[in-house]
Amino acid sequence: MNSVRQIVREGIDFFYQLFIHRYLIFNLSLRDFQKKYIKNNLGLTWAILDPVAFVVIMYFVFGPRYGDKGANAIPFYVYLVTGYIAYELFNNSVMTICTTIKEHSFLLNKVSFRSAILPIVTLVSNLMVHLVVLGICFFVLIINKIYPSWYWVQLIYYIFALAVFVIAVGWLTSSIYLFFPDVRNILSIITRILFFVTPIFWKMEGLPPVNQFILKFNPVYYIVNGYRECLLTHTWFWDRPVITGYFWLVCLTFLVIGVAVFKKLRPHFADVVA
Repeated sequence: MNSVRQIVREGIDFFYQLFIHRYLIFNLSLRDFQKKYIKNNLGLTWAILDPVAFVVIMYFVFGPRYGDKGANAIPFYVYLVTGYIAYELFNNSVMTICTTIKEHSFLLNKVSFRSAILPIVTLVSNLMVHLVVLGICFFVLIINKIYPSWYWVQLIYYIFALAVFVIAVGWLTSSIYLFFPDVRNILSIITRILFFVTPIFWKMEGLPPVNQFILKFNPVYYIVNGYRECLLTHTWFWDRPVITGYFWLVCLTFLVIGVAVFKKLRPHFADVVA
């Protein structure tokens, strides 16, 4: 009972810290965003050119294999874009959050600042870029006569779900990274594998039922498929209660592990980066 009360108290305190440091979080996120793009000559244009260039390459490589029309007569490049932007947010966030404590080490000695907030700073920075890319995606949909609907509002839910999952993983990896930098290389391999086992440029419907069942254990599938269900196939997330429940179970598991590891290692952060 005491441990439960302690967890509740720490949870309330954490959200309180988020509230009182909201301006600092925004300013740090903006600073991180500017550091990535503003210093370059093309600035924010790179946030658009990079995913667009990748989608074009993937289209010419896999477009002939899948034809001009994907599932439900949707153009293949539209199918590709709507899945890729979801995965790209996941990939960029996981990889950058891994090093965020190291990069913001100057804040670790501030007594009033909780280091657990730092992964959120990096995530907010990535969300700024994601909103720009999402705007490009909306434009692509509209020129293909796929118009906004109430289902698109669900993107808020899927972005929130992805944020929770990324933060849970981020607390685990960012704390370990300070003591074992190789974790970033391991994470890079894992995300590369997830890219190919997630239906981004290929379609799940073409696989045997057993393979489909196994691949759905990948939590990133839930997000990528969720984006498409919002934008293309118009399905509410509560219509898929089993996989939704599974995803949040995975999130809870990573949250418990991430918080436990972060708390265990946090007292030594300042010593390691000193």
